[in-house]
Amino acid sequence: MDVGQALRALAEASADDVGRLLLHASRAVTGAVLVELHARGYDDVRPSHAAVIAQLDEDGTHMAELARRTGTTRQAVAASVRDLVAGGYVTTAADPADARASVVRLTPRGADLCHAAAGVLRQGSATWGQTLDDEGLTHLRSQLARLAAAADTPPVR
Repeated sequence: MDVGQALRALAEASADDVGRLLLHASRAVTGAVLVELHARGYDDVRPSHAAVIAQLDEDGTHMAELARRTGTTRQAVAASVRDLVAGGYVTTAADPADARASVVRLTPRGADLCHAAAGVLRQGSATWGQTLDDEGLTHLRSQLARLAAAADTPPVR
């Protein structure tokens, strides 16, 4: 089989692949959210930052736990946390119970970002509701929840 034929076969097979469509939709949502957050003054936020912030507990979270929850390496989480500290969204401190461990906590600016992101996500859901209609959006949520429940991976919160 030649290279061109192999690439065409892959393109054909993936054209309506559910995973690819989900990825495309996810990227569209993430991109729209970031554009709006950047317009609201949070222009240093990237998807990797949002993934870390979404996994924080109210009283702070260990870096190792953030890596586990995000499904990434400690090094990747540490890089995102450094950026978030520089932006004023989180702070880090040694865990009083284990000085080797760092605890990441949300700052007031980080809380403002969370509120802004929640508003943007609600706006996005309303926009998708116009595209799909309320019944279609409800059905999509239901089916995606079923797929997520059947997945053999920890849920993202």
